Amino acid sequence: MKKTSFDDNERYVTLSTCTSESTNGRHLLIGRILENTADEKENRNMKKNRQILVLAALLFGFLCFPADKVLAASNVVEVPLTVKQNFEENSNEKGIDLTGTYEFRALDIGIPMPGDSDNDRHVFVLDGNNAEKMISLQFQHGGVYRYHLVQTSKDKENYTYDRSSYIIAVYIKNGENGKLVPQVIAEKNDGKKYGELMFYNSYNKKVDNPSKPSKPSKPAEQVQTGDSTDIKLHVMIASVALMLIVMLGYFKRNNQKENNRA
Repeated sequence: MKKTSFDDNERYVTLSTCTSESTNGRHLLIGRILENTADEKENRNMKKNRQILVLAALLFGFLCFPADKVLAASNVVEVPLTVKQNFEENSNEKGIDLTGTYEFRALDIGIPMPGDSDNDRHVFVLDGNNAEKMISLQFQHGGVYRYHLVQTSKDKENYTYDRSSYIIAVYIKNGENGKLVPQVIAEKNDGKKYGELMFYNSYNKKVDNPSKPSKPSKPAEQVQTGDSTDIKLHVMIASVALMLIVMLGYFKRNNQKENNRA
C-alpha cells in the first residue's frame, strides 16, 4: 500500500460507509482536492504579482516625478522683471555703440533663474535707447528669493555708464485656495526702493571749439636811435621861430624909419 502524506494547508474530502467483512467495520474514502488548491494558489500568486506591479509603478512614478513637482505643477506663479536702458546721445556722430551689458545673479543657492542662465548667473545685452528686457522667474513654493542686478559694460572714452546696482527681493506668500502671491521689492545701492529697474547711459563727444582767428601781431617797434622828438613838432617850432624873426625884422625897420623922420 502506498503511503500518502498530508499537508495542513491542503483540503480533503472524507467518505465513510459500512462493510460486511467485519462487525462494525467501515470503509473510508479520502480525497485530496488538488485542482481547487492549485487554482487558489495561482490566484493568490496573480494577486501578489498585481500588487507588486502596482507598487513598482508607484515607486517609479515617485522617482521620476517627485511629489513636490507633481503637486506644484498646478500651483506655479510667474514673476516678470523688466530691465530698462536709457541711452542719451550728445553728439552728431554716426555709428555710436548704444549697447549695455548686464548681469542678473542669484544671491541664494538653488533659487529659480531664467532658462538660459549659467548656473546662478544670467548675462544679457540691451541695445539702443529705451531698450528693455523681461526676465521671467517661476516659483513653486513660498519664501524669500534674493537677486542682484548690475551693469558690467566696460568703460570707454566719451561713454558714461550707469554703475547703479539693485538688490531684488521676491516674496512668495501662500494666499487663499493655496495660490501663491508674489511681491517684488527692488532696492538701489543708494538705499532707496524703486518701482522699476532703470539704467541711464550717455555718449558725450567732446567737440573742440573752432579756433578763433588769431589777432594780427603788432609790428615790432622799431628801435629809435638819436633824437626821438616828433618831426611835426620840429616843423612847428621852426615855423614859429621864422615868423618871430620876420616880425622882429619888420618892427625893427619901422622903428628905424620913425627915428630918421624925427
